[in-house]
Amino acid sequence: MIQAFKWRNFLEPIIHILIWGSLFLFIWSSAYTLGSFRKQDGSIYLPLIWSTGFSLILFYFNALYLVPWFIFRQLYKQYILWAIFFYIAIVLGNSIFDQLYSLSLFSSEKESFWSDVIMNIRSKTVILSLSIGYGLTRQWIQNQKLQQQLIKDKLTTELKYLKAQINPHFLFNTLNMAYASATKSNDAVTADIIEKLSGLMRYVLYEGNEDKVLLEKEIQYIYNSVNLQLQRLSPEVAAQVNYQVQGDWQNYKVAPMILIPFIENVFKHGIIVSKISNVSISIHLKDNLLILETKNDKSDHVNPAVSHSGIGLKNARERLQLLYPDRHTLEINNTPSIFHVRLEIEIK
Repeated sequence: MIQAFKWRNFLEPIIHILIWGSLFLFIWSSAYTLGSFRKQDGSIYLPLIWSTGFSLILFYFNALYLVPWFIFRQLYKQYILWAIFFYIAIVLGNSIFDQLYSLSLFSSEKESFWSDVIMNIRSKTVILSLSIGYGLTRQWIQNQKLQQQLIKDKLTTELKYLKAQINPHFLFNTLNMAYASATKSNDAVTADIIEKLSGLMRYVLYEGNEDKVLLEKEIQYIYNSVNLQLQRLSPEVAAQVNYQVQGDWQNYKVAPMILIPFIENVFKHGIIVSKISNVSISIHLKDNLLILETKNDKSDHVNPAVSHSGIGLKNARERLQLLYPDRHTLEINNTPSIFHVRLEIEIK
């Protein structure tokens, strides 16, 4: 699709062309001498073009590169050194070009090198001053636009967050009504399930956004999640699940939801209704080392190359790499009959 032509994108270059073109034409028409170059014999025109070219290089290199790179990073000493160095290089370059090329070809008069340098110092000092003013103004305008965009993005994000909160609140209100209805009907099991589900969702929505949470809260979340999973199973199947938790969880923090994908994977693939299957989940803390170990039987009809390879475990691996680099070990033993996971995380 062809985008519509926008004059605003070309406005600044057009203004620059008009200003430099007008200035050049003014000097072209009004200047009669330029050092030893004269308008009457036509020797002034080409040196005037060279001098304008050197001025353009000085102006834009300083305004578009040196000023934003050094001044707005508060590297003032480095800017002064670079600006002086480049200014001297332009002055000497213009003067040497005049002496070696322009004077020998276009002028019958001779002019000393230093008088040429002084003439270029005068013109290039004006150019450098204008360049600094333009560079500072241009960068300030860009910074203001960036700040306004950041404020706009922040407001947009806050609005999206407020909108996102509407659905959870509506859901929690619905769960509260379902819990009240189950309580009135003396359905204690359903009421308990709704209460646990509500607590799990609150934890995911609010605690799950934190960088770290208290380990005891995470363990409580896992405990409620496991019990909710067990309530949906028959007593015979639920009895196959061995869940153990050991350790002193006080004064420890951990990344939220870092263990739950492995536990959910057990209930997703390890519960086999058609036969007695062994399922074990063990969590314990020892000497700043949090250890999760899960083991479950696998159905004879499940392809071991496909089973336990979903998005949840992939995301869990990536989170561990990002949050606990060089501070965790993850061993997964995936055989045709057993799926065994051992995760160790160093926490402080």
